[in-house]
Amino acid sequence: MKKLPSNLKIYLISTYLITFISFFIFFETEHIVFFQIRLDIFIFFIFLTALTESLTVIFKKISFSTSFAITVSCFILFGALNTIIISALGFIFRLPKYNNKYTHIFNTPFYGTLFNLCSLVLPIIYGNYFYKLVGGTTYNGKLDNNILQIIVFSIVFYVVNIFMISIVYSIMNKKSIIYSFISNFKLVLLNTFAMAPFGIILAYVFNLYSFGGVILVLVPILLTRYTFTLYIQTKSQYVETVDALMLAMEARDKYTEGHSQRVAEISSSIAKELKYSDWKIERLNMAALLHDVGKIGIDDQILNKPGKLTNEEFDIIKTHPLIGYNILKDIKNLESILPIVRYHHERYDGKGYPEGKKAEELSLDIFIVQLADSIDAMASDRLYRKAFNQDAIMEELKKCSGAQFHPKVVEAYLKMLEKQKK
Repeated sequence: MKKLPSNLKIYLISTYLITFISFFIFFETEHIVFFQIRLDIFIFFIFLTALTESLTVIFKKISFSTSFAITVSCFILFGALNTIIISALGFIFRLPKYNNKYTHIFNTPFYGTLFNLCSLVLPIIYGNYFYKLVGGTTYNGKLDNNILQIIVFSIVFYVVNIFMISIVYSIMNKKSIIYSFISNFKLVLLNTFAMAPFGIILAYVFNLYSFGGVILVLVPILLTRYTFTLYIQTKSQYVETVDALMLAMEARDKYTEGHSQRVAEISSSIAKELKYSDWKIERLNMAALLHDVGKIGIDDQILNKPGKLTNEEFDIIKTHPLIGYNILKDIKNLESILPIVRYHHERYDGKGYPEGKKAEELSLDIFIVQLADSIDAMASDRLYRKAFNQDAIMEELKKCSGAQFHPKVVEAYLKMLEKQKK
């Protein structure tokens, strides 16, 4: 824990304390309605929890498992206190595989395991509180008329759990908590609300057929887990596609190594100054990384020519936005960035290429990447000229504002520079 950022340490310690206090208050009232269950049933549900936790799918260091179905069924069948005990023990005995290596309680940091237990215990405690608040009845192993109340329990569990995880994610990735919450919203929403109905069915079937019925319900639960895996693989492949295209592009043009990454960073900074949402910034960042991908289709002798290009050669260079568009147009999930790739060399005054479009025909996103592209080009050395210093770049931007560049974007960039100087 010594190597963790100080703000993360404070958050973890605070979480431990809040969980301890919440559990103490919860136990003082809940142990009154606590009832014992048979040892074989108790062990069976711990095993189910450990099994589903062991089949966890991990994406960007955040875990998604089908164990919530077991949590819901335990909550219905055995009450909140038993659910906490079963969930905690099941988590402790889990054995997931990550990066071809099995992880368990003995090879993971204690502070991480403790936080994960807190992220199970607190959602159950507050889920149970709201369950009762909306009229949920004392547990008797049957569903009765508590379906709506169980949905409330699931919603509260989901919100508390994702909020706790999002704070860690925001600290580690230096993103806002809201961005972190939204980033993981769909995946955790799918995880929670796909599993809640299975949990209800699991409890119902267990009442009717005991252990045998539970085994039958596990089949669709594991199929759902497989669906999670496919979804996450698709997300990972999307990111890997972008990285591969960027590396292939920069391998062709030795003068622009790192150019796309710098354009993405400048574009993101301008977008933040313009109060773009985190989602729009992420999309803009992706477009900036791929804005020059069309250079893959340009001949090496022209692309890396040390001297001045002829008119014919420059005409060939000017085809790279359309080449890039054609490369990306059939790749799923990249549709939203296609206009930026295609039009990033258009101008505010309509004298750009490839189509000479007017400013009102283009989105502001295009002009953000266009400006960032020009800034990095001016700030980089070329065989035929030295890099501009910052003052020279600022003068050029002011001179070309309203002609080559969008005035609003130039103003945002200059304001950003002023803030950085303070």
